[in-house]
Amino acid sequence: METGVRFRNILVLVLIAGVLFGSANVSASNELFFNNVIEISDADDGKRTIEVDASGNIFASFGTELYKLSDSGSVLEERTFSKEIIATSISPDSTKLALTLKSGLNGEDSIYVLSTGDLSTLVSSDTTQTNAHILEWSPNGGLLFANAPENGIIQLDRDTLVEEATYAGNHTGAMTCVDVSSNSATVLTGDENGLIQLWDDDGGAILQEIQLQSTILDCAFGNDDTYFSISTPTDGIRKWTLSGSELRPIELNGAEQYQFTANTNELIALMMSPNPHFIFYDYLDEMILDNITMFHSFDDHVLLSNEVGKITSIMTNSKIDSIVTYDTLIQRIGVGESGIDTDGDGVPDSLDGDDDGDGIEDNWDLNCADVGISCELLPDENLIRSIDLNLNESSIVVKHTFTLHKATSASLRDLSRLSLDTDVRLSSEESQLFADGVCSNLDQDATSLTIAEKLSIANASLNFVNMDCSVEDGMTLVPSNDRTSHIRYSISLTYTFDTIIALDDTQVRVENHRFPAAGSLTELSDQHPIRITVSGTPNITKEYVPWHVQELQVTIEIEAVEEEGEKLSPKSILSSPIVIAVLLVGIFVIGFVAQRLYDRMSQSGYDIVLDDDDDDLIDDEDEEMYSEEDAFEDDVEEETVSKPERRTPPRRRSVEKTSKRVPVQSKEAAQAKELLQQSSNEVVRKRRARRSEHDTVTTKRRKLSDTQPIDAKPRKRRAVKRDASTDDDMDETLKRFVSDSPEE
Repeated sequence: METGVRFRNILVLVLIAGVLFGSANVSASNELFFNNVIEISDADDGKRTIEVDASGNIFASFGTELYKLSDSGSVLEERTFSKEIIATSISPDSTKLALTLKSGLNGEDSIYVLSTGDLSTLVSSDTTQTNAHILEWSPNGGLLFANAPENGIIQLDRDTLVEEATYAGNHTGAMTCVDVSSNSATVLTGDENGLIQLWDDDGGAILQEIQLQSTILDCAFGNDDTYFSISTPTDGIRKWTLSGSELRPIELNGAEQYQFTANTNELIALMMSPNPHFIFYDYLDEMILDNITMFHSFDDHVLLSNEVGKITSIMTNSKIDSIVTYDTLIQRIGVGESGIDTDGDGVPDSLDGDDDGDGIEDNWDLNCADVGISCELLPDENLIRSIDLNLNESSIVVKHTFTLHKATSASLRDLSRLSLDTDVRLSSEESQLFADGVCSNLDQDATSLTIAEKLSIANASLNFVNMDCSVEDGMTLVPSNDRTSHIRYSISLTYTFDTIIALDDTQVRVENHRFPAAGSLTELSDQHPIRITVSGTPNITKEYVPWHVQELQVTIEIEAVEEEGEKLSPKSILSSPIVIAVLLVGIFVIGFVAQRLYDRMSQSGYDIVLDDDDDDLIDDEDEEMYSEEDAFEDDVEEETVSKPERRTPPRRRSVEKTSKRVPVQSKEAAQAKELLQQSSNEVVRKRRARRSEHDTVTTKRRKLSDTQPIDAKPRKRRAVKRDASTDDDMDETLKRFVSDSPEE
C-alpha cells in the first residue's frame, strides 16, 4: 500500500462471543481503541508499509524485508529484497501484491507483482520511475498505476507490466496523488505545484486542467464519481464537477490522506497536526462524527470495514518495528465457558492467565502474604482497579484507575517514546499525549452518563463538568529495556450536585459495574476485583477492598466529624506551620547569639595576642640590653665557660631620625634611672627564682658577634651546667651596667 493511504471496502466477518453475568456485562462498541501490538523481531531499518487481504492476513514491509502474518501475528511467509521497499498495494481480489523498490543500479527491476499465497514473483520490470512512491490498482484490478520514469503517471498491464498509457501532460513537479474512477473511466492526477489534470482512461486527452496556488496533499473521486476533489493545507477539501464547475468546499484543512466512504456524505481523513488522528466527518452537516487519536507515529496504515461500510479496525506499521491494531472490541479466549472465575472477567481460572485480576500473570504472581491462599488468587490491592470518590458539599470527583499487563505496558512505552521525537527517553509530554489519547477516544457524554447512573449520594442529582485522564505510574523514569513495570492510568470525572448536601451520616452507594467499553482502552485491563475509597472535606476516609463481582453494590456511610475534638498527634504537631515557624525563628536567634559570642571571643583573643607581642618586644629589648651576659654564657667549649668581653652598649636609636634631642631635667633623669633600676631588680629576682627551682639549668645560647657573616652556618649548640656563683656575678654585672648607663 502506498504512503497515500486509501480506504478499502474489505469484507471482514467478525464473530462476537459475549456473556452476560451479574452487573459485569461486556458490551460491544462501535468506537475504535488501542487493542494490541504485533512485534517484529530483528526488523530491517527503512520505510514501512502495510496491507491486509480479505482473509485477515497482514502483509508488512520493514526496509528490505516483506512479511506475511496471520491476524494473530504469526509469521507465515517472509522474503528479503536487494533494495528497500518503497510502496505496496494489494489487488482488489487479494490474490496479487504489487511493490516498488528504491533506486538501484541500471537494469535492476523496480516493480514487482507477487503472489499473496507464498510471496513468489509473478512478474517484474524496471519500467517505473526510480523511488516510485505511488502505486495504485484500478478498481477492477486489471491495471496498475505508478510514477512515470520522467513526469506524470504511467499505466501498466497487471500480467506483463508493459506500459499502456502515460499521464504526463503539463506536470513538471513531483506527483503527489492519483485516483481512478469506478464508473466514469477517468483518471485524476495532481503534483506538488498545484496542477490538477483530469484524463480519459487511455491518457489521450486532458478533460480538465486546474492550476491552484496552494499545495496539493491528496486527491480522490467522490463516492458516486460525479465530482473530483483535492485536499489543501489551508483551503479545505475543494471539489469540482467533471465539467469543471467548482462546488462548495469541505471545511477540513490539512487532510494528509482522505477517502470517501460508502456511507452518504461521510469521509475519513488522516490529520497529522498536532498529533496523528483520524476524523470521521459528515461533510453535509459539517460535523465530526468520531475522532481516533494516535499517541505514536507511523509510516502507513490500512482501514478495514464491514459489509455496510463501517470501519471496524485500523492497522498501522509503526517505526518501532511493530504493527499496531485499533479495534472496536476484544475477543477473549474462553469467555462464557464454565468453571470457577475468581476475578469475574467471564474467563474461568483454568483458561485465565490472571486469575485474581491484579495485572500480574499467574506464572509471575508468586510474592504475597502467607495467609493460606495461593498468590494467583490473592490480588495485589495496589494494582487492582480502584474507584476513588473525593467529595465535598457541592461536588464529587470519581476517579477510576486501571493497571495494564506488563507486556502491553512495555509496548505502549515503546510506542510513546517515538511519538514526539526519535530519542529513547520517555518525556512527561509523551506520557501526557498517551493519557490525552485515552480521553479523546472516549465518548464523554455516554461515559459520564453511565458512571452517574452507578453512583447514588443522598438522592442528589449529578451534573457532569469535565473528564481528565492521566498516567499514575509506569511511563516516565522507566528504563527503555524495562519489560516488567506496569502502567497505571486514571480517568477522572467531575460532577456537581444540584443542591448543597450535608455529608454527616450520608450514605454513598456504588453499583458494581464495568467501565463503559465504547472507545475505551480499559477493556485491556481486568476490572474485578475493585478497591473503593471515599475521601473528602471534612476529614473523610473510608475504604472497601477487595470488592468482587458477586457483590452487586457497596454502601458506605460517612460518619460525622467534630472539628473541635480533633486529636493532636506528634506528626500533626510537627507538620503545623506555626510550630515550623517557631522552630525556624529559634534556630535563627540561637545562631545570631552564637555568632555574636564568637565575634567577641575572637576580638578578645586578638587583644591578647597584641599583649604577647608587646611582652616579646620587651623581652627583645632586655636581651639587647644584656647581650654582654648572653655572650659570656654562649661561648663555651667542653665544660668551661670563657669570661665575656666587656662591650660598650650601643647607643639607642631615636624613634624618628629627624627629631631633635631635647635636654632632660635632672628630675626626669632620676625618674628614668629609678625605673631602669626597678627593671633590673625584677630581672634579677626572676633569675634567682628560677635558680631556686632548679639548681642546674640547661639552656641553649647563641654567640653574639658583630663580625659574623650573614650566610655563616649556625654553630652547634651544647648544653652546659651553669654554676650558681656565675649567676651572682651576672647579677652584679647587670647592676653595674645599669648604674653606669648614661643619663638622658
